Amino acid sequence: MKETSFIKQNKKKWARFEKLAGRKNNDPDEVSELFTEITEDLSYARTFYPRRSVRVYLNQLAQGVFTSLYKQKKQPLGNFMQFWKVSLPLELYRARRNMLMAFIFFGLAIIVGAVSQHYDQNFVDIILGEGYVRATEERIANGDPMGVYGEMPQTSMFLRITLNNIMVAFMTFVLGIFATMGTYLMLLSNGIMLGSFQWWFYGKQLLLTSFLAVWIHGAFEISSIVIAGGAGITVGNGILFPRSYSRAQSLIFSAKRGLMIMLSLVPFFIIAGFLESYVTRYYNVMPAWSKWMIILSSFGIIIAYYVIYPFLVARKYPEKIAVKEVPRFIPKRKIEWNKIRKTSEVFTDTFYLFIKYASNITQLFFSIIFPILVGLLIAIFIFDYNDFNYNLGMLELWGTMFGTGIYFALYKLLAWSLILALIFCAVFYCIQKDEDEGLFSGYFKFLAKRLVWMYIYTLLVLSVLIFAPGNLLFLLLFAAPFLSMIPPLIAIEKKDFFTAFGNSFSLGKGAYGDSLGSFAIFVLISLIFLCTLNNPLGGGFGEFDLISMFEKITEYMTITVFDGYAVIKAFVSALIYCIFFFFMLSIYALSFSFSYYSSNEMKTAKGLFERLERFGKRNKTFETEDDHE
Repeated sequence: MKETSFIKQNKKKWARFEKLAGRKNNDPDEVSELFTEITEDLSYARTFYPRRSVRVYLNQLAQGVFTSLYKQKKQPLGNFMQFWKVSLPLELYRARRNMLMAFIFFGLAIIVGAVSQHYDQNFVDIILGEGYVRATEERIANGDPMGVYGEMPQTSMFLRITLNNIMVAFMTFVLGIFATMGTYLMLLSNGIMLGSFQWWFYGKQLLLTSFLAVWIHGAFEISSIVIAGGAGITVGNGILFPRSYSRAQSLIFSAKRGLMIMLSLVPFFIIAGFLESYVTRYYNVMPAWSKWMIILSSFGIIIAYYVIYPFLVARKYPEKIAVKEVPRFIPKRKIEWNKIRKTSEVFTDTFYLFIKYASNITQLFFSIIFPILVGLLIAIFIFDYNDFNYNLGMLELWGTMFGTGIYFALYKLLAWSLILALIFCAVFYCIQKDEDEGLFSGYFKFLAKRLVWMYIYTLLVLSVLIFAPGNLLFLLLFAAPFLSMIPPLIAIEKKDFFTAFGNSFSLGKGAYGDSLGSFAIFVLISLIFLCTLNNPLGGGFGEFDLISMFEKITEYMTITVFDGYAVIKAFVSALIYCIFFFFMLSIYALSFSFSYYSSNEMKTAKGLFERLERFGKRNKTFETEDDHE
């Protein structure tokens, strides 16, 4: 039977079944009979029309009804209880060694802090700040050593403390992505702080007083940070020990497991924030037995649920302990370059391409460009050493690094322009690279042909950014659609800088609005990511950004060893900013390539002509009545 005849013969039945399948109240006998006939039709179609659209249609129709008939009813409360009773305890059991490592390391960090304070009475000034220590000494003199907990309104303190605790734990967890090193550094930082703080009170003969006050809320708070450390180590181990998976797949699986543990801590952070804001402030009037009861019961809950209960669940469900993760298959997507793209398409395609070529781009950066960058930073810090002997703000550090204003030096301009040109060339090379070509040999060949012209471009742009006044810089944003055409013209069309500069105006005006919109979106994204590096809000939350965290860790590790610790701290911050700029510049370069192809398509319609050449070549997957006449 011809497919067209088969469709005409059965289409009314299929339409009736499709209509009934969408209703809730139907005659079950009729639905069952039709479902049986549909499955028979599907079987016939799979035999005689395996590559036709009718088979796909019948398969979707039958599958949809089968799923609706046999799927389990949603049980949100049951699923919630299952998470806490079985799923999470089993995950904790699987991560038990990571939890133990986090606990041991945190305990050692506490000992380091206590021993350091014991041998250096000024150590706590470094860790907690001289202002906090002097204020606490005044409270001790007034007979209220832990009075800091009663100085803020309860509600605002609760919100601030809870968000702060969640932020610290989240950073401890997320930084595990750096092969567990970030998590260990966070545990080290918090452990040293806690140890030195408690031992300082020991020196004041107030250890028991401070212990009973701090651990009213600290039992949940500190325990949760240690557990978050175990979750972070779980993430890092996914990168270090991928087993039979790729590192990307292993990271996804381990991050999912670690995130499950992290989410379980939110209620405990809320309880800890509540205790610190509404209970700890009354430590002076509370009887000792009540404080001991809160502390011991808090530890009892944590130990019972996070230590003992997972072993009981694992013993009850031994078959569920081992989990075989199945990697998700993501089909390869082919980028159609010669296409007119709107702003949203440039955005999505840019990040897709960045993920696709991130491995090659980062290999070139850290193998070739990063050593040059480190050498340049060392030279800058040697020549401008005196300018780094204080705590630099972000803009001051940038000014010293890149040579703006009074910090200008010709060698900085020339060297940074070279690094920018190398990054742009790396990105454009990776998207044009032949699969059989060696990464590094091909990159050097690419540089030999295009580096000089790309260097002139980056030198021009960087000079404008350094010397142009602020108002002019704002106006230059509107020239971005034209300036963004120059690198692709150099890298893709192999033009020299001067020809590319001349062509950029005629090419850029074609998709000016979309190019400007895309550029504005990526600038906004850059600012958002920059806020995670250096929070501009200041106040209570400004200290919990990545730069501040790494600065504190660097300070703890170097202040007692090097007199010029502030310079080392600034150098670490400079490296972090440079890596951030590398990733953002890579994304900008990829977006430039899409804007270029979009504008070029408007001008030449190259992609349209290619599609017209393919037009009329029948897709044999589908069939029409004309095929049987």
